[in-house]
Amino acid sequence: MILNSLYTTPKQLFEPVNFINGINFIYGKKTKTTDSKKSLNGIGKSTFLDLLDFCMLSSYDSRNKRLYAAYEKGILKGISIVLEFEISKMPYAIKRGFDNPSLISFSENNEDFSEISIQDLKKKLCDLMFFRADYKGYYSNTWLRKLVPFYLKIQRPKKEKFLDPILYIKETNLTELNQYHLFLLDIDNKLSYKNYKIQTDKKRIAPVIKGIEEFISETYNLKNIPEAGNKSKKLKMEIEELEKNISQFNLSKQYEIDESKANEITASIKQILFQNHIDREKILSYNNSIKESIEISTRKIKNIYDEVNELLSSNIKKTLEEAISFRKELNESRREFITAEITKLNEDIERRKVQIEILNQDRKKIFDFLSSKNAINDLTEAFKSLSDKRGDLSNLEGQIKLYQDLNIEKNQIEQDEKIIEGQFLELKQTIVNQELEISKLFVKIYNSIYPELNDSSIFDISTNLKLDSKLEIVVLPNNEMLSKGKNQGRTLVYDLMVLFNSLSPDKNCPKFLVHDGIFDGMDKAHLVALYEFLESQLIEGKQFQYIVTYNEEGNLSENFGDAKALINKIETEAILTLTPKNKLLGEF
Repeated sequence: MILNSLYTTPKQLFEPVNFINGINFIYGKKTKTTDSKKSLNGIGKSTFLDLLDFCMLSSYDSRNKRLYAAYEKGILKGISIVLEFEISKMPYAIKRGFDNPSLISFSENNEDFSEISIQDLKKKLCDLMFFRADYKGYYSNTWLRKLVPFYLKIQRPKKEKFLDPILYIKETNLTELNQYHLFLLDIDNKLSYKNYKIQTDKKRIAPVIKGIEEFISETYNLKNIPEAGNKSKKLKMEIEELEKNISQFNLSKQYEIDESKANEITASIKQILFQNHIDREKILSYNNSIKESIEISTRKIKNIYDEVNELLSSNIKKTLEEAISFRKELNESRREFITAEITKLNEDIERRKVQIEILNQDRKKIFDFLSSKNAINDLTEAFKSLSDKRGDLSNLEGQIKLYQDLNIEKNQIEQDEKIIEGQFLELKQTIVNQELEISKLFVKIYNSIYPELNDSSIFDISTNLKLDSKLEIVVLPNNEMLSKGKNQGRTLVYDLMVLFNSLSPDKNCPKFLVHDGIFDGMDKAHLVALYEFLESQLIEGKQFQYIVTYNEEGNLSENFGDAKALINKIETEAILTLTPKNKLLGEF
């Protein structure tokens, strides 16, 4: 991958920046009117690199303070950044806007832009930048944002300037980073990849096992797992005893007691008793009704009417006798009906008495059980106690089984770790030739930039089983000459070595390297030496881009001794020159 240009659209916030082969200076320059004490920090050098990283799909949120602040100020609203680059001479372009940074526009082979999600483009871009069919180790196209930060080292506000060159991502451990380093060095990284998975599993499983131990201890007031086993046995015996007691009182499947069952029985008895009461009242009423007399003296009525008219009295007597006779017949029929109803009601009452007796027996069994078990205070307690103990047992046995399974897994992981440790011990022999060639390149770069040191024992890949990573890449150990800017010097040499080690056309890796402020506080004579080394590589026909930010400090001719030619080159050849009056994003 070679960078071509970076610019903004639809509005140009700055002139398009065109990257060149060789060294690319992003230069912070003082002007005659600039206060000599005024800092050149904050004029946009690092912000420009943030924009480059943004196009390479970095995360965008409030943690990216410079870009996020610019967007909040309205400077980047409605703006997209376009990065044009080429891979194996094929042109590509990425356009990413700040309003919707998760949706990217992508172009290849000069075709029109098409939209693609950031997740899909990360995998595609990773393959384009890093995939090598002949690589013997492990590679994943999910590594884009793990590999790009190696090539794009940008200073963040309030962050340590330069880290150990091996620990180039501060938030990531050495065990994970080793697999990326070996990949970039084109050394088989399968062991480091396997070890990373092993160490990840170890760190995952350890707190889970500890958490289970603490849970069991706190929940059941136990000291350790063996005590948990004894607790499990005790619960089983208590459950068996309780099941036996319930079974003895016919209260298992046949009588599952609860308050609602008892209440239902009592309510049914009351309802039946009430119905019997109603029926008895009906019987009483019926009996009273059939006792009513219908006797009437027809002779007395005739004597009364004889005084008025003898014929009339005889007729009235006859009619009345007929009515009385009809009434008697009717009353007899009614008596038969009422008697039948009374008989039916008495039968219903007797039937209900039997029903009440059965219900009373059921209820008596319940109360006999409850009265005989002092530990049971209400109808739900027996089965509730049984349910609780079963729940405790199930939970405890589940935790114990999980604990045992995790320990089995832990033992397997530890066995795998022992196996891989033996393989790491053999690794040195398998990579001896590759390591030698890499070390030669490292020494060449190192001695070109730091000729006064002339040290050959400065790079080593060794096994260290005391470390989780098992493998240690040692860069410039204990070098007092670099103590002031030790990590800056170590990073400079190591990163250049990785870059130049991958310049051959058959190694698909970025052909650019970005260092932001790496020469701040370092002896500027080393910049001169670096420039001369890079120029010599260009003369040899090598294609690469070294992009570095640099600030003018005091009198440059004094800093570099007799290096006016280089000073002029920096000022005239810089791909981007910024001043306190000409900031990247204006007054922001």
